[in-house]
Amino acid sequence: MKDMAQTERQIFILLLLSENKRGYTINDIHASLEKWDVIVDKKTIGRDIDSLSGICFISEEDRNGKTYYTADKFRLEDITFTSPELISLAFLLELLKPYQYMTMGKTSQELIHKLLDNTTNVNREFIKHFTGLVTINTNDYIIDEINPEIEERLQNAIRNKFKAKIVYHSFGQDEDTIRIIRPYELLINDGALNVVAYCELRSDLCDFRVSRIKAITLLEDTFVIPKEYYLKNTRTKFIHLSGNVNEQIIIEFKGQTAKYIREYEADLADEITETANGIRFIRNTAVTEELIRWIMQFGSGAKVLNPPHLKDKIKQELSKNLEQYQHNPTA
Repeated sequence: MKDMAQTERQIFILLLLSENKRGYTINDIHASLEKWDVIVDKKTIGRDIDSLSGICFISEEDRNGKTYYTADKFRLEDITFTSPELISLAFLLELLKPYQYMTMGKTSQELIHKLLDNTTNVNREFIKHFTGLVTINTNDYIIDEINPEIEERLQNAIRNKFKAKIVYHSFGQDEDTIRIIRPYELLINDGALNVVAYCELRSDLCDFRVSRIKAITLLEDTFVIPKEYYLKNTRTKFIHLSGNVNEQIIIEFKGQTAKYIREYEADLADEITETANGIRFIRNTAVTEELIRWIMQFGSGAKVLNPPHLKDKIKQELSKNLEQYQHNPTA
């Protein structure tokens, strides 16, 4: 059961009641909360509605012997902002630029503009003036073109815990495969939208890049997210790619490379310890081609200490590179 505070639960109910003019019964609200693994009794939901009625306009209508509740859409009028708040809104618009190709990012931008449309002309001019004065480097972000229908269906599957059949283009094998997945949540990694899901084909938890999902069909079968999923906070992936077998990776960095790692890549490590010549980088993850490429970019500034087979892979790659230049001296 997911723990949800009273305030969070009431906001969930208010959003639910405001999204559909048809309205919802207490049984409908109870079922929606259960889909999110939030278990409360119907009397509690009734008390939540009474509490919300004191601060929001909630209407009741009896139809076919049932009571349906609805809430007015939230209205924003004549909002005033302080200068720091306006600067923060301009900052948020800049932050959202890498995500404008996904529905959530586009909707977030529209929401901020809706806020600005309900403020004064002076504030809107302030935003125009501030826009462009702060630039955020998004070179590391992956720009993905995402099919909005696929994104919406994924959100629906996650919300209602439906299994889904997808046609997925695999990056490693460069082929399309049909998978049955149990989507747990959406994950944004360097600007790319992924869905974390249990894959029945692989019998394992996987990340699927949403832009590589070519087709999706929601199934009638439902699933339950294992409780341990919320308890575990393990990092099995190195940047983008993951593997089935995790090992302790130990790399020694020295000189300017060690300084760079401390400054820019320290979050990739589980642990960093100081050495006489630099640092020792420790991380439990799978040995993937991505990890090998990451290590090799640092040249002589990086030395693999563990595991031995990773050292061998690095040596093999270096030998291939040397051989290529020896055989093609003018290339």
